[in-house]
Amino acid sequence: MSERFDWQIGEEENDLPPLSDTAVSRKSLPWFWLALIAVLIVAGGWLWRTAQTELADAEQNAIKLTQNALDFERDAYLAGDGDLFYSFQANDPDWFTVQLLPLNGRLYHHDPIITNAEQHENTIWANLQWAEGTQTYQRVAFWQIQPDGSLIRQPDAPGYWGNLTFTDYAWGRLRYTQTDADLAEQIGNQITERILTLCVADCPTAERPFTITISPHFQETAAADQLILPSPRLVGLAENGEPSDLFWQLVNGRIADRFDTVTLRFGIPKSEYPLIDYETAAAQFMAQNPRITIELIYLETSHPTLEDIAMLDVVGKAPTAELLAAGAVRDLTAMMQTDTIFDRADFYEQLWQGAWWQEHMWFMPLAGRMNVIYYDKNAYRAAEQPEPTLRWTWQEMEADMTAVSHGDASQNGVLEWGFLDVGADVLFSYAYNWNNTCEEVTVRCDQPLTPEAVAATLSWYQSLAGQPGQMADFTMMSEVERAGVLSNWQSARRRAAIWVESPLLYELRFQLNPMGVLPFPGSNRFDGITPLWVDGAFITSRSERPYAAWEWLKFLTEQAPSARFRFVPARPSVATSSQFWGRLPHDLDNAMRTAFPFSRPVLIEEQHLFSWEMLTAVQSSTPPEQAAQFRPRLLWFQQ
Repeated sequence: MSERFDWQIGEEENDLPPLSDTAVSRKSLPWFWLALIAVLIVAGGWLWRTAQTELADAEQNAIKLTQNALDFERDAYLAGDGDLFYSFQANDPDWFTVQLLPLNGRLYHHDPIITNAEQHENTIWANLQWAEGTQTYQRVAFWQIQPDGSLIRQPDAPGYWGNLTFTDYAWGRLRYTQTDADLAEQIGNQITERILTLCVADCPTAERPFTITISPHFQETAAADQLILPSPRLVGLAENGEPSDLFWQLVNGRIADRFDTVTLRFGIPKSEYPLIDYETAAAQFMAQNPRITIELIYLETSHPTLEDIAMLDVVGKAPTAELLAAGAVRDLTAMMQTDTIFDRADFYEQLWQGAWWQEHMWFMPLAGRMNVIYYDKNAYRAAEQPEPTLRWTWQEMEADMTAVSHGDASQNGVLEWGFLDVGADVLFSYAYNWNNTCEEVTVRCDQPLTPEAVAATLSWYQSLAGQPGQMADFTMMSEVERAGVLSNWQSARRRAAIWVESPLLYELRFQLNPMGVLPFPGSNRFDGITPLWVDGAFITSRSERPYAAWEWLKFLTEQAPSARFRFVPARPSVATSSQFWGRLPHDLDNAMRTAFPFSRPVLIEEQHLFSWEMLTAVQSSTPPEQAAQFRPRLLWFQQ
């Protein structure tokens, strides 16, 4: 067994004591005693050799089992097949996110092999080895043997790491497990040298100590006086068993993140008007944090790809499921939980929930986009139809669609449709309301969006879309054509009596023709549920400055979104200080205030629903139940 991993398992030695010089002479022993001693010696040697053979066979069997499991993992990882890869992993949310780390997954690109493996009850401890160029690395891994004999990869193993211990230094305390004790002095000395090199002011001392933990897990912390680094046995040891350059690069980067002057490259997606005045925000942040420089990078696309964010630390946009699955986004959960001055309570719950995926937080919510429903007052008057109220129902909306599009206004060719939405908001709202059983505010009601609700919504859409006087069908249009619908159809000469649109152009639309504004409809028992699209910013997984980036994200939450967008600020305190609600026109304010408590974030895992592909399918006679199963294939582990 390798001494580098302290696996002192099962190797016994022949501890028979040597015969004493004063032992009784052979000539004085009966012959059968001599024979007995000979038999015992032979039997002992045979038992020792048998035990060693069995140990070697057990090790070879463990190596074979773990190598097979590792090969399956590697093949699934390289194929970008997340479903298959995670079927070999422990069902643990923290372990799930670890697999997305580029540092954790780099070995799969280099044909890793198992060099040592030992079974401890139903767990196998193994040593993995791989080569990158001329460098050979190794790390520890654990598998649990299942009742059917298969293996499932585990985050750790009972009894391997031992208890935490520590060593004190001039700068503070280094904490580590008993297994890493043989490397602790070398790590502590390197950290001391690095801190002394970087730290010229505000350095940690015995009176103001800093704690660095060498952890048996991939963890992070935003605590101002702490730093957590994964064990070199997780990151990678060199071939000689010492911490490798991979580990030292991580150490140096994280120390610099805390004590050096650093530059954050902040990517701003292409937009006519940024969500926040980032130039002013950056200037204010740098004045308060002189060791951190914010470099603003204006991207050429509004939807950043892996290539666009490769050299960035932070991106000013909520990540997509594609970026998350690729491993391009850093998990913020631990940083949020360990930052004692971060006011988690000062967030609207609706916006806060939108930042989560797979039970972890992936971006910092900054604002929420909430569309409303407008209706043409003249169309209602012409049809002698009473105008809807703030708490109308889906049945009332459908009745109005028919009534107002077949009134006098439709006869002169103005109103062709009862309703239109060039997005998916009305479909999400219908799905959220379908069989709604919530007895409290929507955001506190954990009612998942089921395939049955999606299918029911698609069936509803199929029954109305494209039907004369009902709902406009845009499935045959191009993306460019759909982008121009509201400007071309709903300006001076409207073609639909009821439509979904942003609050941004409320005054313009109102001046062209009188109109009313409403939240999405509900039922006789429940208010309507308005879809809320949460925007924000995320840290890239390859950034070497996560702590500085986290400080920048926190600062951005205190900035008001551009007033022209009428996006709801993520923090109630910012909504109050910017007078967000008070500045809205009266009728729009009523509609948005009524809708917001019952709004629901469109979660990251839901955002693929009601795509044009899905809607085109149901309009092409695909059963709604079948179309509801459509899901774009995510390509995992692309970092």
